[in-house]
Amino acid sequence: MFYFWVIMSKSKIVLFGMFTVGILFLVAVFTIYSTQEKIVVFECSPEFWKNNLDLWKMVDIDYSSDFDETFGRDYFEPDITLEEAIKKEGVGMDHLASSGTAAYLSSLLDPEIDEETVRTAVYFGYVHQIDNYLANCNEIKRKVPNLLF
Repeated sequence: MFYFWVIMSKSKIVLFGMFTVGILFLVAVFTIYSTQEKIVVFECSPEFWKNNLDLWKMVDIDYSSDFDETFGRDYFEPDITLEEAIKKEGVGMDHLASSGTAAYLSSLLDPEIDEETVRTAVYFGYVHQIDNYLANCNEIKRKVPNLLF
């Protein structure tokens, strides 16, 4: 009986040791993967921002924020979020919403344009100024932690 207990105890120790090594290996792999960074090319278009909601974290903007509060003017009744604004298609207010949101997000990354300039353009409805900015905006390369993906 004692011999059987010793064999069982040793196998439990071996199994526990293998389990512990496995867990430590997974933790090490996750740590290495999560500390690596990717280079992401940020584009200025509404399509880019619409399709990459996870990257809004890089500019510290919550896509559930209110469009009207962000730009200081009551355009939409009922209110819409920045996510809803970036997904708008068409002309007029829909174009202002999607292009203005994309320009605003891009301005937070592009050192060549002041975010207040974009906010003012959206506030006054200067669609041509916003379109001009988006047409001439530079793609911006940034390192992004893998945890975002």
